[in-house]
Amino acid sequence: MKKLLNILWIIVLLSIYTSASTRGDVKIIEASETIRYLGQKISKEYLYLYQNPKKIELKEQLDEDIKLLEQSIIDIKTINNNKDSKNILDFLTYNKNDVKKLINKSVDRKKAILMLDYSESFLEGANLIENAHRYNFSVEEKILMSLKDIEYLLQRISKYYMAYILNIDKDVNFKNMSSAILKIEEILKVINSYNYPKRLFMEVKNMNSSWIKNKKFLYKVRQLCIPNLMLISTITFENSIKKIALYHKQNQ
Repeated sequence: MKKLLNILWIIVLLSIYTSASTRGDVKIIEASETIRYLGQKISKEYLYLYQNPKKIELKEQLDEDIKLLEQSIIDIKTINNNKDSKNILDFLTYNKNDVKKLINKSVDRKKAILMLDYSESFLEGANLIENAHRYNFSVEEKILMSLKDIEYLLQRISKYYMAYILNIDKDVNFKNMSSAILKIEEILKVINSYNYPKRLFMEVKNMNSSWIKNKKFLYKVRQLCIPNLMLISTITFENSIKKIALYHKQNQ
């Protein structure tokens, strides 16, 4: 009887530990996704600021996003005990401080190119941390993460779109933009295969309609440059993604 109780107690402890571990992993993954997203967004916003240096609201948004990026790094540091992840976080913190300094200086082409490089560093670092904390995701979690991927890819596409307009490595950045577009296409196939309730049909329809329009004009960047319209259109698409993501988050 005592042996049975000991076994049951061990099972309970393991269950508690696994649950706590998973909760920590979820928080780290969410923070990593935010870092990946903000890394692309900050770079895109800097390119917009480079094109429109008098727009004070762009600088204010950059400052706000840097704060959010900083908080996401802190969030991971408070949970994470992995030595390798700690080294990556130190690297990301160093990059974040450099970006913060760049934003507070006058805007120029050289800094714009540097910001593109920093966005890739944030992406690589966030991916490494996220991969170290993956576990067996449920169907809802997998789709939710796919929707998060779309959000970051949208910022990535906008970043390359702006870089192309600003004549920064045009061929390379058009190729990178096209690659990100294809990734969204693959994810949307998965999203559209999900059996959504009737109340979400219209939102899914709006998402697809918005994306078709976006994609059409993105590929026309060589003939037609409409950055401000693309920014508004991207926000519309992103809002639909967020509403659908909320449904999956509530159904986890």
